Parts: sequence; structure tokens; C-alpha cells
Amino acid sequence: MDSAVKSKNAKKKPFKWTRELVKMALNDGWTQLEIADKCRTQQSIVSAWKRGSKQGTEEQLLPLLNIYGHKLRRNAYKVYWSLNTETLEKTFYRVEGKVIFAQAFCDPRRDKSGKLVKKIPEYKLVVHHQGADQYLVVHQSRIKFTNSKQEIENQVEDAIWSSKILETLTSNDLIRFVDNYAVESLNNYPSDAQTLPFLIRQALIHHGVPVEGVIEYPAAW
Repeated sequence: MDSAVKSKNAKKKPFKWTRELVKMALNDGWTQLEIADKCRTQQSIVSAWKRGSKQGTEEQLLPLLNIYGHKLRRNAYKVYWSLNTETLEKTFYRVEGKVIFAQAFCDPRRDKSGKLVKKIPEYKLVVHHQGADQYLVVHQSRIKFTNSKQEIENQVEDAIWSSKILETLTSNDLIRFVDNYAVESLNNYPSDAQTLPFLIRQALIHHGVPVEGVIEYPAAW
């Protein structure tokens, strides 16, 4: 499927934040009838959007997205940083878009008898959905003290990771990236290497994204 067809199909998928978008317009003084007129639909449909019983498509909601889309994006973001432990140089990032996937890879620390003491997360993948078929990947490494190599601790979990912002990918490219990452970067985490391809596909499907190669068994309602 070429990118133009995929983009067209994405615009026809149910928009998950329909209710929030409609409420923003209503709170800004719009009437349901005015929203219906702008979105070329009926007032009863807008009422269903407001209740959350139905979702519009991105194509239908485009007039509202052009006005309030930036507010939706502001409501879903995370702050990251990277820390060079040798130079102590710091870089800070603000990444917009809902987090649809986050997976940490842990080192199972054991005592001399082989008994598991605790699992220490060492690396992490985070995926933000940034609208349409665009996904941004953040790769994180646990920050360690330079001298002792001991992991830093903090009550704010996001503070313990040094983050690298990777390129924006389509859903198909994201799956290929994660599949390759499982093979090439998780030799020390065999269970994660085996399960990561399943987890990213599950996350996308839960997010309403069609995934190629998944055999579907739809129910007859």
C-alpha cells in the first residue's frame, strides 16, 4: 500500500479524541449546530460525539482540528533529557503526542546463590503517536554515576533516563524498526527480544491502527 493510500485511509479512521475536541469547541462558545455545519454532518451526530458514543473521522473533524488541534497536542506530551555523564552537558526535549508504547529492558540482579534480588531497568523504548501515520521513537538509557557505575535513583521516574530522540516513522516503518531492534540490540535480554515484536503490534492494534500480516477473526454482532 503506497503512502498516499495509507494517508487517505488514516483520515477515515475514527479519531480517538473526538469527544475532547468537540468539548473544546463547545467550551469556546460553539453550538452543536455550528459544529455540525462546519463538519458537514447532522446535529444528532455532533451530540453523539459530545457524549462519546460515536467518533468522527479526522477528515470530518478537520475544521475543528485546524483550530483546536494544537491544544490537543499540548495536552499530551512528555519532557525528556539527555545527560553526558562525563561532561555533564544537558539537553532537554519536549515531545508532543500520546505515548502508545513504553517498554523497559531489565537486568535481573541475582545474589551469589542465583536468587533474583531485583530487576534493574537499563534501557527503554517509548513511542509517541504524533497524528496521522506518524510515530516518534525515544530510546532511553539508564543514567549511571561515572565512578561507581551505580544507577541513579529519583522519585520522578523520567529523571533517571538519558534520552535520544530518533526519527519519525510510519506504522510499518515502526514495526520494522522494533523488529530489527529486538534482533540487533537485545542479545542480553532474550525474553524481551522474543516478545517485543508481539508487544509493538499489540500496542498499535489497541490504538486502532491496522497492522499488516495480522490474521483477523471478526465477530458477527
